[in-house]
Amino acid sequence: MKIKQMAAATLIPAAVAGLALSAGATAQAASTHPAALGKASETVAVRADFSVVQHGASAAAKDATAVAAKAEAEVAAKAAAAKAAAAQAAAAQAAAAQAAARQTAAQAQQTTASQQSLTSGMSAFEQCVAWRESSNNPTDPDGLFGILPSTWASLGYSGTAGQASVALQKVAFNRLYAEYGTQPWAPSDGC
Repeated sequence: MKIKQMAAATLIPAAVAGLALSAGATAQAASTHPAALGKASETVAVRADFSVVQHGASAAAKDATAVAAKAEAEVAAKAAAAKAAAAQAAAAQAAAAQAAARQTAAQAQQTTASQQSLTSGMSAFEQCVAWRESSNNPTDPDGLFGILPSTWASLGYSGTAGQASVALQKVAFNRLYAEYGTQPWAPSDGC
């Protein structure tokens, strides 16, 4: 901005000096050549208009500088707002990630607790069969202990083992274990 002010300060006096020199040269030419008198008045008018144009250009340059400064400030404000919005979005995303991690941890803890209650009171063999047959999932089609539908029906139960309660599945396992021992499971499950 200072450069523009310095340029304006230099141009305006130079234009005025040019007007004075042109007017002086024209006046001298007019005094020696009467035909040049008409040209002299045109030259003075042109030089005077040029000075006004130069002065107007200086004012326009100042206005343009002010407009550019305002636009630059607006761009900076928008950039700051965008940066703040990005920071807010990042903070929200981090909070969501933390909440998801807490939820996952709670579910894992809950699953561990339910599996412990599911297998509590079971013998080591019974726990091994439940894990190998269904991964401790009592709603597996063959139930917690992998009791086939035909075997389930032969025990007098309706539906499938996976549709029955865990307590009923444990009763069926204990009946089969009492009658056949580990034979229905040990060879295939490695328990």
